[in-house]
Amino acid sequence: MKILNIAAAGLLLTIVGCASATTTVLEPTSASVKSSTIAINHGDDTVPVEEEYGAYFRTKLGEELYNEGGFAEGDGLTLRYRFLQLDQGSRAARYMLGPIAGKGSMTIEIVFFDPEGVELSKIHTGGEISGGLFGGSFKSALDKAAKEAAEYAINNFLP
Repeated sequence: MKILNIAAAGLLLTIVGCASATTTVLEPTSASVKSSTIAINHGDDTVPVEEEYGAYFRTKLGEELYNEGGFAEGDGLTLRYRFLQLDQGSRAARYMLGPIAGKGSMTIEIVFFDPEGVELSKIHTGGEISGGLFGGSFKSALDKAAKEAAEYAINNFLP
């Protein structure tokens, strides 16, 4: 039974693709500011980003912070994000060649501010998508990056 479960999990990853995300803290939280409210602002991207992906990330980040994370919308803190790097890769290559080709990746800078506009912390969160019989959707990398960013906010700023 255990072997069957492992085989099923491997088959599922082969079919749908694999997404991952990491977070790098560039400037750790310098003050012990806590707030139950947070606003999300989209800063100036340094690379072209399709409207679909920008809007999708904003929506997923809001879901992670407000629906799942326990924050309410408000101006206790401000989270400003911007895309620094975005390469969708090739879904066709992921479809045809699996995990050896077509990898997509991105880096998003996220800066947290207090109500006076003083920077509290800065992180980079990045996501990747690779492989998959169906090529994997780049949106799964955006999902992972939104979750990483929200977890950082929850762990550092939510009372």
